[in-house]
Amino acid sequence: MGAAGIPPQNNQINFMMLKGTFFLLLYLCTVTARAQQQTVISGQVADSITRKPVEYATVVLMQPDKKTVAHVLADDRGGFSFSGVAYGAYQVGITMLGYAPRVIDTFHIDSFHTTHRLGVRYLSKASQQLSGITVTGQRPMIEMKDDKLIYNVENDIDKDNTTASEILRKVPMITVDADGTIKLKGQTNYKVLLNGRSTSMIASNPKEALKAFPASIIRHIEIITEPSAKYDAEGIGGIINIVTQKHIVGYNGSIYTNYNTLGPASAGASLSARLNKVGVSGYIGGSNYHNRSSNASRRESFLPGNKNVLEQTTESRSNGRSGYGNLEFSYDIDSTNSLTLYGSINKSHGSGASPQYNQLYDSTGTLSQTGHFSSNTNNEGNGFSIGLDYQKKFRKPDHDLSFIINSSNSSNNGLTDNAQQNIPGTDSFYRNSNYNKNRESTIQLDYNLPLPGGQKLEAGAKAVFRQIESSYAQLIRNSDGTMIVNPSRSNVFNYTQNVLAFYTTYRFQLGKKTSMRLGARLEQTYSSGAFISDHTSIGTTYLNLIPTLNITRQFKALNSIVFSYSRRLQRPWVYNLNPYVNDNDPNNIYFGNPALKPSFTNSFGLYYNCMLHKTSLNIGTDFSYSNNTIQSVISIDSLKAITSTTYDNIGHLVNGGINVSMRSPLTDKWNINTNLRANYYSISSDGSKGLHNSGAGLNGYFSTDYTVGKGFRADAFCYFNTSTPSLQGSSSSNIGYGFTVRKELLHKKASLSISADQPFRQQRAVTSETRDASFYRTVTSYSPANAYSISFSWRFGKLTSNATRKKAIDNSDH
Repeated sequence: MGAAGIPPQNNQINFMMLKGTFFLLLYLCTVTARAQQQTVISGQVADSITRKPVEYATVVLMQPDKKTVAHVLADDRGGFSFSGVAYGAYQVGITMLGYAPRVIDTFHIDSFHTTHRLGVRYLSKASQQLSGITVTGQRPMIEMKDDKLIYNVENDIDKDNTTASEILRKVPMITVDADGTIKLKGQTNYKVLLNGRSTSMIASNPKEALKAFPASIIRHIEIITEPSAKYDAEGIGGIINIVTQKHIVGYNGSIYTNYNTLGPASAGASLSARLNKVGVSGYIGGSNYHNRSSNASRRESFLPGNKNVLEQTTESRSNGRSGYGNLEFSYDIDSTNSLTLYGSINKSHGSGASPQYNQLYDSTGTLSQTGHFSSNTNNEGNGFSIGLDYQKKFRKPDHDLSFIINSSNSSNNGLTDNAQQNIPGTDSFYRNSNYNKNRESTIQLDYNLPLPGGQKLEAGAKAVFRQIESSYAQLIRNSDGTMIVNPSRSNVFNYTQNVLAFYTTYRFQLGKKTSMRLGARLEQTYSSGAFISDHTSIGTTYLNLIPTLNITRQFKALNSIVFSYSRRLQRPWVYNLNPYVNDNDPNNIYFGNPALKPSFTNSFGLYYNCMLHKTSLNIGTDFSYSNNTIQSVISIDSLKAITSTTYDNIGHLVNGGINVSMRSPLTDKWNINTNLRANYYSISSDGSKGLHNSGAGLNGYFSTDYTVGKGFRADAFCYFNTSTPSLQGSSSSNIGYGFTVRKELLHKKASLSISADQPFRQQRAVTSETRDASFYRTVTSYSPANAYSISFSWRFGKLTSNATRKKAIDNSDH
């Protein structure tokens, strides 16, 4: 039986039905597009004194209540036009830097007046702004829109001297520990997107990628904790979408660089420009690192007949570098049709050495063996992605059709040389190699149809094709010095996962201030894997129905409360499935489990967002429960006393939390920012072990900034994370703090920042505990704590504007 109770023999029938529905939806959307009657509004913009055309002015088509319908840019002769406009009453607003904005009085488009020529409209020099279509301005730091909570990074004064990982500490429902591990609602299973798309740069290692990604090029961060049916069901915790692109008039860009005394250094640049109907944006950057750390572990075995204690100390040194780039071209075919072509590339290289010293004591406490183990690693990663988006807008506002196709590829090649000396015992040398290659292609169709009375219908289809190849081998040195293959540690694992999905959502009003959105998503998953050396294979097919619910109550413009529900899906990924045995530390080995199955989580959330005078406040509570979750399982071999870590579907998880985020100006020069989360976590396992663990935790981030004057500003922050439980143990609490002094330069176009991170603390220690009936293990990791950094950023541009020329395609569901 499939996961949803559908017999396997019906899979082929289900697939044919899904394909038929996909093409039927595409046909209906095309018919709808052709059925639209063309209407045209046109005019020209000119200078009131010189009577010459004003090039590239922003022209906004609005309803009489100032609700925006569409934006266009005037051409090099000042001309503009809107086509495919719905019947109704309209106004037109015109803005241009250096000119006073102008609004054209209300006019009507109907069956008798399908064309409206506005003629030449003159702008005069002035500095006042136009209510309703302001060119510049600042949004609140935190906003809530339907199922999204938005943190506007572009308004954060710390963005020029921090990374994405550091800025995430301020975002509601997100916690970041001292090691940079990011959790969403206390969960580590979530999706991270860049501009609504999955990229190889972030997908391969989100934690490390966001540590190197500069916050200065981020526009805002979207948090979607209970995604609607429009989004992929995958990601138990939800979705983190980092948005960088910004539509402008003219051009702007930035250059940034940072150096840290602990070793990390980064630099990069970004640029966005637009001329007539063509826009281009991109960024490029790179970083390197030099890390050093150590750890001490103690494992006590309670196995009958093999009781012992193993003590290990390890010193680690690692160096690496990475680079990334992104480029996007957009073209407005006309006021209703647009194309966007985009691509990205990333490359990384790292190496490290980890000498380890072992001492093994028998049941009487006598030292029975000592050993020295050294491990030298080299890793190289590469990735690129490319895609094309098409959007068609119809006459009615919010009536649109989008088609998206993209593909990404990534690879990682790892090589580790291991040498071991044991007294008593024999010396050994072996080499582990592991090559992984991931390919992913996506085709997606989305259709939005507004209906009378505030109703809205969404429908769409998506197909995702994934191919993963893992080739791993172990070479062992013989007594004569030759290297031979170890067949038990060598194989090629090919894995394919294809997902075909359809969704629909329906939104309607429950009174003037309350709306409800119901949704359903149907996903058919086909997965198969094959081991080349022994000719074995695995495979599974399952059909899942994913319901969603969202209720929003709007009190005032920035005051709202949202209740949401979503069923989420966790599919096993290649690192969970890959049976490759990582025995770089022969006393602690790791491997995947090809027999893993998907698991489901039911997630509920209640969130309140408001503005109290100048204070932005967000309060939220969430609850989720899961069965059969994928959990890491640690056990000890009864004969060899080796600790092994793998994955299994054994977890019953209950997770709940309360989040409070606040930003408040105490004075015109002094601001404070608070982000607190209290979390409760309970997990138990199936099977003979009968494991259970639970606990509550508190995470907090506090920051304050004060404007001294003459371009100087001082910042301070601190954060803390209490102990976190897991299925077989827990990790210790940690705390951090820091200070920054910033000076604005070049007429506020540039800034120079000097920061101190934990200046009064030499070392950071984090301890984790793991246990079951057969063993108890503690691991304490040590790393340098205090660091000093210097950052410089410079922004440049001309004719910048935050007026959006078109509705951006939201493909955050991947």
